[in-house]
Amino acid sequence: MTRSTRADSSERMKRAHEAAAYDQWFRAQVQEAIDDPRPSIPHEQVMAEFAERRTALLKRAGRS
Repeated sequence: MTRSTRADSSERMKRAHEAAAYDQWFRAQVQEAIDDPRPSIPHEQVMAEFAERRTALLKRAGRS
């Protein structure tokens, strides 16, 4: 009895394993963020802080 294999099955299985490993990693990262005890930072505060940083960098680069 001989077995026939599809030429692409190895690559397909490799991609499936990589996808499963990525999914596991991603879910762990999301759970870690959910479990983080630090308080959330409002979007407006983050945007204001980065606007200040951007302005300072542009000023240092001479592009004010």
